Amino acid sequence: GRSWNPIALATYQQYFDVDTEDILARLKKAVSPSSTEKFFEGGITRPDLYGPFWLCTTLIFTMAAAGNLGAMMSFKPSEDSRVFTYNFSKLTVATSVLYGYAGIVPLVGWAVSKWMFSAPFGLIELICVYGYSLTVYIPASLLLVVPIDILRWLIVGVAFGSSVRFITRNVKDVVMGQLDDQKALGVLGLVGLLHAALSIFLKLYFYS
Repeated sequence: GRSWNPIALATYQQYFDVDTEDILARLKKAVSPSSTEKFFEGGITRPDLYGPFWLCTTLIFTMAAAGNLGAMMSFKPSEDSRVFTYNFSKLTVATSVLYGYAGIVPLVGWAVSKWMFSAPFGLIELICVYGYSLTVYIPASLLLVVPIDILRWLIVGVAFGSSVRFITRNVKDVVMGQLDDQKALGVLGLVGLLHAALSIFLKLYFYS
């Protein structure tokens, strides 16, 4: 058979072979507050990369646009700044942070699991889980336009809670099944801290 080639496009083509119905089912599962089922259970049997890529790209533009809109709504002219100017660097920062987070964190998590676990995470599965965990931030990014800071923090908190619950639901069995309780809680705590750091950064950079 053919050997696996990590730089060949054909290697990844299968992960983009999904239709609209597949994507909608996955988005729904990622944000369902009552679901206790893991992502790759039920009707979803294989990971995809199209959804994570689409979600990151959509969130980049909604965060940058909504962040500028929120800044414009709360803008007050002054001697130094009489006219509101759009901050296009927000688009660049959003691109770096979101693509970086959705790619680097799963990659590091996969590499560490290869070292620590006898049955490690699958890299594509982990990228898929982290990508879909960002689903809830798209509606949140639009709601964050409202220029009321306490409400913004509340929205960020709810989005973070939903998103980190989705991630931990999908990684905890692998972690807790192969580490003692103390180490497992440390790993899951680190997962939560990294996700909290992302949420706080998005709030402070785009909506302050």
